Amino acid sequence: MSTSFHLYLRSDSPRKNGEYPIYLRITSNRKHKYLSTGISVFQKHWNSDKEVIRKTHPSYKALNKTLSIKLSEAKNAQAELITYGKDNAKSIKARLKVIDETDFFSFAEDYLKLKQRNGKHSQYVQGVVAFNKIEEFEGERLLRFNQIDSEYLKSFQDFLINDHKNKASTVKKTFQPIKKVIKRAISEHLLHIDPFLNFEMVTNSNPPSKIKLSIEQIEGIKALELEKNTWLWNTKNAFLFSFYSAGIRFGDICCLKWENVKDGRLNYQMNKNEKAFSTELNDYQKEVLGKYSGQDDSFIFPFLNNHKDYSDPIKLRKDISSKNMMVNKSLKKIVIKLNDEIDKGNISAPKINANVSFHVSRHSFAQHAVQSGLSIYELMQTLRHSKLETTQKYLKSLNEELADKAMKKIF
Repeated sequence: MSTSFHLYLRSDSPRKNGEYPIYLRITSNRKHKYLSTGISVFQKHWNSDKEVIRKTHPSYKALNKTLSIKLSEAKNAQAELITYGKDNAKSIKARLKVIDETDFFSFAEDYLKLKQRNGKHSQYVQGVVAFNKIEEFEGERLLRFNQIDSEYLKSFQDFLINDHKNKASTVKKTFQPIKKVIKRAISEHLLHIDPFLNFEMVTNSNPPSKIKLSIEQIEGIKALELEKNTWLWNTKNAFLFSFYSAGIRFGDICCLKWENVKDGRLNYQMNKNEKAFSTELNDYQKEVLGKYSGQDDSFIFPFLNNHKDYSDPIKLRKDISSKNMMVNKSLKKIVIKLNDEIDKGNISAPKINANVSFHVSRHSFAQHAVQSGLSIYELMQTLRHSKLETTQKYLKSLNEELADKAMKKIF
C-alpha cells in the first residue's frame, strides 16, 4: 500500500486577515484525507514547490519546524499502523487527531503534582490559581490543545483584565504556569505551534518603582520603642536583621536556626534558589541575636513552631506564607507608630509614606549598598542573584546619577 504526505496551501479558503491555511494531505491508494496544520500564511510566503514557508516570513524557522514535526508525526503514525494493516489515509488522520485533541488540564494536573512533589509551594499555588481561571473562562474543566492559539490567549488575557481586573504584573504571573504546560506539550509533539509565538502580552507602561527606605528611615525604625516579645517587636527585629544581613528574604528568616550561627558567622541556604550564604556577623546582627536564645535546632525568630513537623515542604511554605501576611500587617502598624512619633518630635527621621512589606528590607539594602559605593556585580553577589539582569531591576528606580555611577564602575 503506497502512502504519501504533502503540505499545500488551501487557496480556496482564505482567513479574514487574508492568510491561507496550510493543510497536510495524506494519500493512500489514490484516496485523500486532509488535516489542518493550524498554520496560516499569506500566499507570497508559501513555496509550493518545496512545500515550505519562505524566508520572507518573520517566523519561517519556527513555523517550518512545526510543519516538519507534523510530517514526522504522520509518518510515525503510519509506521505504527502498518503493524495492524491499517496504514490507510483515514486511519492515519484519525491517529493524528488523537494527538491534536489531548486535554490541557490533564497536563496541568501533572504540572501541579510535580510542583507539589518537589516542594515548590509558591509555584504550585500560582498554577492552581492560573488553571482555575482558565476553567472559569471555559466554563468547564476541558480544553483541547488544538483550541489554544494566539487568538485564544488574547481572549483569555482580555478576560483577566476586564473580568478579574488583573493588572499587567498579575496577568504575567497567570501566564507563567500556562506557558510551562504549553512548552511540555510542544516537546511531546502534542501541540504543533507555540501559541505564544504571535501573542503580545500586556505590559505596564508605567511600572511602579520598588519601595525603598533611606538609611535615616531605617534608623527611625531602630529608634522606635515597642513592647518586648510582641508580634510588632519580633517583626521590627526580623525586618532590621534582614536589612543588616544583605536583605535576607522572609522565608529564609523564618527558617534560621541557632545552628546557622557559628564562630561569629551566619551560614544558611536560601530557599528560593538553594544557594549557600555565609557572612561575618556585624554589630547590629549581634545586637538582634542577643535579644533571643535557644537550642541549636530551634528557630531564632519565633514565627514558626519549634514543635511542628515541617518535613513536608508544601506545609512549610504554606506556614511561611501565612506568617508573611501577618508580618506585613505588623509592618503597617509599625510605620503608623513611627510616623506618629516623628510628628510628636520624639524621633528624628523622614516619615514613611509607602506601603512597607518585609521585602522592602531587601530593596532598601540594595539602595544603601549602591549609595555606599558597591558595584552592581558586588551587589549581585551579595544578593545572591543568578542573573545580572535581576540585579539591574533593583537599580532601575534609583536616581540616574547613582545608577550611572554604579554602571561606570563596571563598564
